Amino acid sequence: IRQHARGQWHGILLTLAPQLQEALEKAPRHVCCPVHGGQDGFRLHKDYVENGGAVCNTCGAFPSGFRVLQWLTGWDFPQTLGAVTELLGLANGTPVPIPVPAARNPGNGAGKQKQADEKIRQRLRQTWQDAVPLKDERAKPAWRYLMRRGISAATMESTRCRCHPNLAYFETGRGVVGRFPALLTMLCDHQGNAITIHRTYLTLEGFKAPVENPKKTMTYPSFRKLTGALARLGEPENGAIGIAEGIETALAVREATGQVCWAATSAALLEAALLPRSIRRVVVWADNDQKRAG
Repeated sequence: IRQHARGQWHGILLTLAPQLQEALEKAPRHVCCPVHGGQDGFRLHKDYVENGGAVCNTCGAFPSGFRVLQWLTGWDFPQTLGAVTELLGLANGTPVPIPVPAARNPGNGAGKQKQADEKIRQRLRQTWQDAVPLKDERAKPAWRYLMRRGISAATMESTRCRCHPNLAYFETGRGVVGRFPALLTMLCDHQGNAITIHRTYLTLEGFKAPVENPKKTMTYPSFRKLTGALARLGEPENGAIGIAEGIETALAVREATGQVCWAATSAALLEAALLPRSIRRVVVWADNDQKRAG
């Protein structure tokens, strides 16, 4: 069913989740969340037509259209699978193609996309280069933030996290609404390719910044996929690795046990994590939350 749905998720989501109409029309730009509202916290993945994935800065990441439908409708997985099966005509053995969106960039669309991807890559590189290691004096806000979570200086300095002293915070329709220090962590795929940067906006005193979404993931190029990516906070030892949802949780695991732990940054990405073939043992450090998602 997943194979039949591939490439047809625009029509599937439009039919089964009409509350996504604005997001579908403006994809992959940010729009208000269809569940909790807000201004610009939700968007569909660039390749949503293929897999139906989406992400909300508050509700979490949803790596497939099945997960998006479960989240929006309250269906369990069998119900979701049944609805997609019926829509695709697979219940009676006669597949029905669902309309797919017309190309948004006709003519020289490929050239425009290449230019856009290069700008995104430049912005990612510049953001990372402008940041400093956590042992740098200018990284004090990030240092204070992690110290409040019980993370020692030794553990901080063993990670690949950085701190941007003065990073712009954007809101759709308003542009830059402020500048804050930010804890930066690079997300990589299972082959070690850099995908994007996760940002935690902070105050100078080391608290989360007073903004709607203090934790955000930067836009990534169209030829990269966020699903499966992890924040590699150290090198695996003897083929073993821990994985956790939050960056702070992963660092706390390292502090408490000595085990290198990678972070997914959301429960959905934790579920979809892809690891290098060299990994032979995985410890999942679960969050003790009410939803039990982490």
